[in-house]
Amino acid sequence: MPPQHLREQDFRDQFTTQDAIKACRQAFEGYGAGDIANPPRVETLKNEGGTSHFRLDMPALWPGHFRCRKVIEETADAGPGHLGTRHAWIDLEDLSDGTCIRLDAGHITDLRTGAAGALSLEYLAGAQLQRIAIVGTGRIAHHLALACDSLFDLRELRCTSRDAGNRANFAAALVPQLRCSKLNMTPSIESCLEGVDAVLTAVPTAQPILSSSLLRSIDTVIAIAGDGRTRQLQAEILETRRVIVDVPQQAEKSGEFLYAASTGNSDKIRLARMPDDTVLTLGDAACGRLPGSGGVAYMTGMAAQDLCAAAMIYRRFRS
Repeated sequence: MPPQHLREQDFRDQFTTQDAIKACRQAFEGYGAGDIANPPRVETLKNEGGTSHFRLDMPALWPGHFRCRKVIEETADAGPGHLGTRHAWIDLEDLSDGTCIRLDAGHITDLRTGAAGALSLEYLAGAQLQRIAIVGTGRIAHHLALACDSLFDLRELRCTSRDAGNRANFAAALVPQLRCSKLNMTPSIESCLEGVDAVLTAVPTAQPILSSSLLRSIDTVIAIAGDGRTRQLQAEILETRRVIVDVPQQAEKSGEFLYAASTGNSDKIRLARMPDDTVLTLGDAACGRLPGSGGVAYMTGMAAQDLCAAAMIYRRFRS
């Protein structure tokens, strides 16, 4: 039997980018087929004595197999010089025998976010991509790059940050892990996007950084959305391109959708829909129900992916 609490160091080297891709594919397909449920998540924010406490509670259920609950807790001190703390974990229950374990969730979250972004690119654009751009040089951008490098036979990977130090550090960490022989680090978004087949963006910015003019020659955009305080895409992008979300209820609470609601333009977002007006999701795309190619994949993160990743790790320790 596995221990009751699996620390990140227990499984970090045993849960790879390829594993995350496999787990996320299972989650997308299971969600699209109705086999895995991704119930509404609950966000709470409290302020006590100048300290804010944020909690995100994300449940998922695979009937007959597993149930999980991922929790993220953040504490931020309003005083100067205090960065606060962040903890994330997954509580997993094996429904076959009632075994319950807890797994640290930081590494799992980073890898599954990168894998989900790369898979969404595959669902929308196919497998024949040669040049892709990634806007951002943080942890998520790193794992997006690794997952795309694993899924596609890339001729060139471009990444951008305005900070030269960030670009240098990002390249130094990434190059030894890449199959792609050409990593091009650029100082501007404009140069990063020139001539690429698709773009993925993962930047926690309060103001949009991508516009229709920047994307005019790019058919597919993958947006790793933040919370309600962030916006990466100008409104016109979601109004002129079809938009495929991972979980509709979660997307409504993210920055671009909240902005559209605040300006009275929610109905202008071009959500992909079935003939009966049902909103199509990335789960539908994974199951082959999304016609055509291109568009915007708008991703908010799924507990179903955490469930499949945690179940993979748990099974390995149990065996």
